Amino acid sequence: MTAQSEVIQKTYAREEPCSSLMKTILVLAQNPELPNAIRSALESHPYRIIHRPDLEEAEPLLRHGALDACLVDADQPQVQAMWIIEKLREFAPGVPILVFSTVRSPEWEEVAYLRGVAHVLGKPIRGRLLHTFLERLPTPSPKPVSAPRPVRPPGGGGGGIVAPVRVDPAGVLDELTRLLPHAYSVRDLFSQLLPALRTSLGVHRVVAFLRQPLPVEGGQPSLNESRRLHSVAAVGISPKVLQNFELSLDSGVGALLGEPVHLLRRTSEEVAASPSAQQELDVLGVESVVALMEGQVVLGLLGMGSRIDGCPLDPGVVEKVFYLAEKTASAVQQIWANERVLANHGMMTDILRELNSACVVIGRDLRILHANKAARTLFLPPADNQAEPTFSDLPQTLCSRIYQVLKTGTAVPAFKHRPPETPARLFQVTIIPFQSKETLLPDSALLVMEDQTQSEQLKRLEIEAANLRLVRTMADRLAHEIGNALVPVSTHQQLLPTRHKDPEFRQSLESALASSVKRIARLVNQMVFLAQDRPMSVESLPVVTLVEDAFREAQRHLPIQTATLKQSNESTTATVAGDREALKHALAEVFLNALQANPSDAKVAVRTYESPTDAGARSLRIDIMDNGDGFASETAQQATDAFFTTRSVGLGLGLTVTRKVIESHQGRLEVIPSEGRRGGLVSISLPTELEE
Repeated sequence: MTAQSEVIQKTYAREEPCSSLMKTILVLAQNPELPNAIRSALESHPYRIIHRPDLEEAEPLLRHGALDACLVDADQPQVQAMWIIEKLREFAPGVPILVFSTVRSPEWEEVAYLRGVAHVLGKPIRGRLLHTFLERLPTPSPKPVSAPRPVRPPGGGGGGIVAPVRVDPAGVLDELTRLLPHAYSVRDLFSQLLPALRTSLGVHRVVAFLRQPLPVEGGQPSLNESRRLHSVAAVGISPKVLQNFELSLDSGVGALLGEPVHLLRRTSEEVAASPSAQQELDVLGVESVVALMEGQVVLGLLGMGSRIDGCPLDPGVVEKVFYLAEKTASAVQQIWANERVLANHGMMTDILRELNSACVVIGRDLRILHANKAARTLFLPPADNQAEPTFSDLPQTLCSRIYQVLKTGTAVPAFKHRPPETPARLFQVTIIPFQSKETLLPDSALLVMEDQTQSEQLKRLEIEAANLRLVRTMADRLAHEIGNALVPVSTHQQLLPTRHKDPEFRQSLESALASSVKRIARLVNQMVFLAQDRPMSVESLPVVTLVEDAFREAQRHLPIQTATLKQSNESTTATVAGDREALKHALAEVFLNALQANPSDAKVAVRTYESPTDAGARSLRIDIMDNGDGFASETAQQATDAFFTTRSVGLGLGLTVTRKVIESHQGRLEVIPSEGRRGGLVSISLPTELEE
């Protein structure tokens, strides 16, 4: 015997046997106060009390003829109470009727007795008196039931009579269990399940409650909402009762269900200890509740009323109901999962439809599964853009890439595409494979084509505008610098006619011409090296000699008699590969900055050593240090930017040219912030051999 079977057996072991000595009493009352009071008053006597709120729900009991008496709550309009009595006489002529009323009216009682009422009793309930009246009531004769009509075999032959067909509850439940996996809607599932369940079990009513399913992408329901149980279907219960009625997993019946309790009866100890659970069972008019569980999670519950004949359900049938509830919970979970998939699919379809980019989903068999409006407009003629495109409508270059993605499962890098018929348009193309964990190859691929025509035009205009700004700035700075260089020459040119024979003047003129030529020649060299993307010539250059030549070049532009250069080399024969003039100019710009950092007492130190690159190639590192104030963090970041300078003279292109030359030689330039250390530090890395 399984654990579930033991629970069911223990639950039903407490049920009273279906005995002919027990009388079944129907209580018709809108509120549960009267039936509760009657139960308390008759607790020690063999009566089965069944409460129904109205005639509509009590009709199956009355027509079946399984009642010994009917007790009516007359605390309502007298006309309504009298109408109920007449209907009771119509539905069950032989069932005795007892009426309870708080206010006694002799005239109304007289009419009630004339209509067939056995006794009119007052409130509150007096148990001994009620028991005495019930014992004295005659036992109603059972309603005659016609015998089942024999069924003869088809064809009218002389075969024997076939026995009447009888419904096997266990067989019906097994059949329902097999049908559950084929359900696609929760409401359709229960609208078919509950009537069949009610018929097979022979109960008055069946009701199903479920919690809210998890929403589609976008969060989870609130804690209170996720713990509530809402009615999804019911048979034998008035819709008005369920309209504003809900259960909760935190109180009442819902709080009692779960591990290890999967089944509750009205007579169980758990229900007896929970007034809220008793009240919920009374409102619903059910006698037993089975949990709908998926694993350890309670998804909902099934509530079943009492049997029409008053007997409890057979434990074997209840065990079948329990397993049916397990299968029903699994079916509900699967339906919810399918609904989430469909909702996600619909949401993705809506998203793709609204995108301005052309989006096409292609299946593994090269069928177009989805194409949004932008895709149809792009790939189809104007007259056919409302039709669905086929794979052959796509450009050949895209078809080959899509086929490659579907056959290999590897996404291709994003690429640019210009349609042959409209070469002025430019698209950024992305092809993404959709692949599940269980498959080796993708089930489909998503083609996204983003129109970048306008953005490319804007980018080109922005570059042109930036170039114009750069030219304007460069022209302004060059004009200013060349003008400054020509001022001494212009001054001497004006004095030349009158002082050309003066030796002092001639010496001053020579000095001015030399200074101006050097300044202008430096500007010309800067422009030349900025325009070069690669070295003009490549040779092996000794680092020691290169550093000394560059330092002398810097001193030529800024002659400081006390300036000193100190080299510290791991190897005096170390060499770098590159253009001699370009590298000498690049190092001279760094040395010139070092000399300007402390003009009164310039001291420059150079340290060279091997430092392999990240790729493992041989590289030589040249650290140039001065004894100036050093570089602040912000200055170090901007030092190599074009036209950046901290002085009032100069173009601000020195370190910019150095960086351009070093990078064209596959090297790297770093300006190191001082961070409390005195002196500036510029580090240059150059390869010993240039790659092709």
